[in-house]
Amino acid sequence: MKTERLLAIIMILLEKKQVSASKLAEMLEVSMRTIYRDINSLSEAGIPVTSFPGVNGGIQIMDNYKIDKQFFTSSDITSLLIALESLSNNVSPIQTSQTFEKLKTLVPSQFLDEIEFKTNQIVIDLTPWTSNHTLQPFLEVVKAGMDQQRVLSFDYEDNQGRKTQRTVEPYRLVLKEISWYLQAYCLEKADFRTFKISRMSELALVASHFDLREFKTTALGKEPFYGKEFTTITLKVTHKIKEQLCDKFGQLPFSPTDDPEKVIVDFPFMEDDFGYHLLLGFGCQCECIQPKHVRTELKRRLTDMLAMYQ
Repeated sequence: MKTERLLAIIMILLEKKQVSASKLAEMLEVSMRTIYRDINSLSEAGIPVTSFPGVNGGIQIMDNYKIDKQFFTSSDITSLLIALESLSNNVSPIQTSQTFEKLKTLVPSQFLDEIEFKTNQIVIDLTPWTSNHTLQPFLEVVKAGMDQQRVLSFDYEDNQGRKTQRTVEPYRLVLKEISWYLQAYCLEKADFRTFKISRMSELALVASHFDLREFKTTALGKEPFYGKEFTTITLKVTHKIKEQLCDKFGQLPFSPTDDPEKVIVDFPFMEDDFGYHLLLGFGCQCECIQPKHVRTELKRRLTDMLAMYQ
């Protein structure tokens, strides 16, 4: 990640001429100490980066500076190209493509074929199987709001179907699995909130700008995102479902059963519609062994479903 961050610092300084250390730290989501270490690394590498103290001070790079092609190794460039390629279908495809081509100019011509070959050896496709591009305009508006520090307004429908109007200061876009989320300061709630992009409608940029607040980044899944605790339940599943659980939740403590076609697993379960929909979606290839109250709720939901078709 350090190589990507050093390149990002250079690109930011080339574009903006002068940026404060605190602004760089905020943009790159690291501490100011890390930024100063990075500046020292750039200086030691022969890149003319200087800092000026005072109210109007900041970090600058020499005018007309061009990156030395020897600054990045072929492995560095390969890693950057793979990362860019993975984002090309999700965030600003045209801009990403332009950056992709700029990075390739850093590669000595005699190594270009080798690096293109290595880049194509690893493909990170973040698009869903049934991909559509309906979210792309939303992502562009959100990104514009972050770049310009402009307030966003939108209608939002939560997972219970409740609709509200929100006005927010956008801070961070997060791609979690196949879903995009916006972490923003909600003016209605006077606090930071996480919004799922696919639940937004009537998204628009508001004329007013906002001053940046202190924003502590939080990884989705490490915050009480769904507002509920997990309960450990015991499932008996087929090997097909075992594979799906591993894909979605990582390695779990599976153990064999008397039936060679099935295994037992202790599973972290969220007792809400999301959790029950997940289990019911596995059909007859997944049975909840315990606890009793989860089995009872599954039976109730199955009975209600059956009644719809009678």
